[in-house]
Amino acid sequence: MGGYMNQILRVELTKGKVSKEPIPEEWKKQYLGSYGFGARMLYDEVPSWVGALDPENLLLFTTGPVTGTPVQTAGRHTVVCKSPLTGYFGDSSCGGYWGAELKKAGYDVLAISGRATKPMMILIRDEDVELRDATSYWNMDARESDRAICSDLGDRHLQISNIGLGGINMVRYAAIMHDDAGRAAGRAGVGAVMGHKNLHSVVVKGSKRIPVADMAKLNDLMKGVVKHYKEKGGPVEEWSEGGTPNYFRSGWDVGDAPAYNWADPDYGDYDPEKISFPDGGFDPVLKGTNTCYVCAIACRRVSNAGEGKYQIEDGMEGIEYENMSMLGSNCGIHDIWAINKLNDLCNLYGLDTISAGSCLSFAMECYENGLITKEDTGGVELKFGNADAEIEMLHMIAKREGFGNVLAEGVRRAARIIGNGAEKYAIHIKGMELAAHDPRSFQGGGAHYATTISGGRHTEGLSVGIETHGGKQPILGLPGPYEPHTTEGKGLITKITQDWTCGHSTMGWCMFSHEFGGYHGDEREFLASFEYVTGMKLTMEDALLVGERVFNLRKAFNMRHGCTRDEDTLPERLLKKPNKRAGDMVVKLDEMLPDYYRLRGWDPTTSLPTKDKLIQLGLQDLASDLWGH
Repeated sequence: MGGYMNQILRVELTKGKVSKEPIPEEWKKQYLGSYGFGARMLYDEVPSWVGALDPENLLLFTTGPVTGTPVQTAGRHTVVCKSPLTGYFGDSSCGGYWGAELKKAGYDVLAISGRATKPMMILIRDEDVELRDATSYWNMDARESDRAICSDLGDRHLQISNIGLGGINMVRYAAIMHDDAGRAAGRAGVGAVMGHKNLHSVVVKGSKRIPVADMAKLNDLMKGVVKHYKEKGGPVEEWSEGGTPNYFRSGWDVGDAPAYNWADPDYGDYDPEKISFPDGGFDPVLKGTNTCYVCAIACRRVSNAGEGKYQIEDGMEGIEYENMSMLGSNCGIHDIWAINKLNDLCNLYGLDTISAGSCLSFAMECYENGLITKEDTGGVELKFGNADAEIEMLHMIAKREGFGNVLAEGVRRAARIIGNGAEKYAIHIKGMELAAHDPRSFQGGGAHYATTISGGRHTEGLSVGIETHGGKQPILGLPGPYEPHTTEGKGLITKITQDWTCGHSTMGWCMFSHEFGGYHGDEREFLASFEYVTGMKLTMEDALLVGERVFNLRKAFNMRHGCTRDEDTLPERLLKKPNKRAGDMVVKLDEMLPDYYRLRGWDPTTSLPTKDKLIQLGLQDLASDLWGH
């Protein structure tokens, strides 16, 4: 079968043991790859008594069957582990080139267990796998150590996944960085797990050919895809030119982009033009564009250096929508150069920009309301709009110094430490801070966020584009159009978009490949590409079934590890405080969840997948585990 290297590489750090084993054949049809394989392994091998920061937690680097092939946007890999931020299933997808290189070295999955006694590096060169001392890199920033490793090993073409001080100090939302600290497996605290294992970096160089079932048909299809992506005036051209920052202004206008810790306009009058693109404050920062492995969209931003106190190294990875919102507007920051600096610092330290921005905006609101003072913050005046204070506190978070040690725990734990009602300012779901999409602007987003497996994530099937931007032909044959302010049909749209996103991700694609309704406006072309790569023919129903199976497998992991129905909810602010830019809307979650649970086949009282549903999905072992024989 094409697309697979048919090998799991295992590294046990405690004993320094390296082993290899085949991918079970049945997994390829049941779970396809990526975090489908990761979910199966995590469920089977990490029992509920294992903590996220225990040696027994697995750290899994997974790839999809299309990863590393000539398929457009197939440069993703996904890191899977039990999350130190939530205590539940954690996964984080990363672009760039590292995943393709792991496949070319001969491995579909890298599974890391145990804990080294000192900082170590895993060096993979095809069949040759070795552990090396990484002590000399331990206190470098992620960019510095990436470059130093390439220099020391004498090969600038090595692909490196590494951690900065955020991971080393086990900040609970630390990222794993890649590509000169330009790409991140950012969410769920995967970098903290890597840091706990005393694993500094995974260095990969591969030379193998990834098998493809029908290269001629694949190449022919990809020529048409690239032509579509490069079409003048087409839907991709604007995205390529502006990247995700291109969305900020339209997101602001519909109430999707947050400000002032999701309390806009309580703490000020935010001017979106000062950081918008095009023809706004963002434009001077933009130096150019960059791309990931085999991707003609090229949505990555490259930044100018700037001048003065917010200057960064010229030509570094630029701001994206999520970090311009979470580090910028959600903290009341109007200075685009300050946001550029904050983004770069997060990359150097290896911190999730979404969670970092959320922790800072949470602290600012606590400060504004007298719950914390200068005495608590070490003299840092954490008011909304104070970019210098935000930068100073970010340094403290990465180093776990002073009040930064509190914020390094994430907003849920930080609120418990602060007390005095701080919980109402902690905007999270299942312990993970929300991404920069406000579900008060589109009701389906509320149902999605509440039921996400890994917490406040927008990458598990958010329906914002379908609901808020004209209700255009919804994907996957869903009936439409959808009006964002109504709850009717939102249980269905949430389930289907989650299942499709889950199935699509297990194959190895970037989520942006289907932002434009598929390669040519038809998701079935993904399935044709998958067939040409693997030789396995999937219908849309097959793909949705795989997505549903993997979604429920991840859900079952959560339930075994202590998650309850009570956590399928939203912060009170989103349920009760109207969003003025979204027509004074709040999320009417109670009107959507019953229908969602019914469609999912989950028990409405416990949210546990029913025994019949698990058996229907071919997960008989889970049915026995969760419901008994």
